Amino acid sequence: MTGIRSLGAVSRRAFATLVATLALAVVTLSPGDAFAIDDAHRITQLTVTIVTGGDDLRTASNAVASLRYTNTSGNQLVTSFNLNNGASWPNYSTKTVTFATPAGIYQGLLLDFAIQFTSGQPDIFSTGDNWNMNAITVTARMADGSNVIIISQAGSPLHRFQSDTNTRWVTAF
Repeated sequence: MTGIRSLGAVSRRAFATLVATLALAVVTLSPGDAFAIDDAHRITQLTVTIVTGGDDLRTASNAVASLRYTNTSGNQLVTSFNLNNGASWPNYSTKTVTFATPAGIYQGLLLDFAIQFTSGQPDIFSTGDNWNMNAITVTARMADGSNVIIISQAGSPLHRFQSDTNTRWVTAF
């Protein structure tokens, strides 16, 4: 016995290990992952533009945006910010809010974007608020200075938020 085996003599177990190792290498080095953490695709800020429909967002109500993403360590994280800070958004108005994002958010690792509505009552005589969101555009400012529209949706309304139901709108990437 010389200790040298022909390819035909390689065990099934060794062959399966080799195939699994190659598959792992392909997945680990795939273009999607390279894109996800390429610094040019790092998001530094988001600009959210919302068009209100025929039912306004009243004073004391709040619309909070949240972005869920995976960081480079594989952990799911959420960043959020208040879009209106309790201010009124009149019927058929367009409001734009820009905010800086935490470090380490990459376009290829985004999971979903949501708006959480909380009905407010400016006085004891007011009923719960409802609000029609007719359109939303979310633009990401990338580390290389470019802007990328990551969400652009519209409807009539796109979503009707109510004081006690349908209080959350979410879209996946």
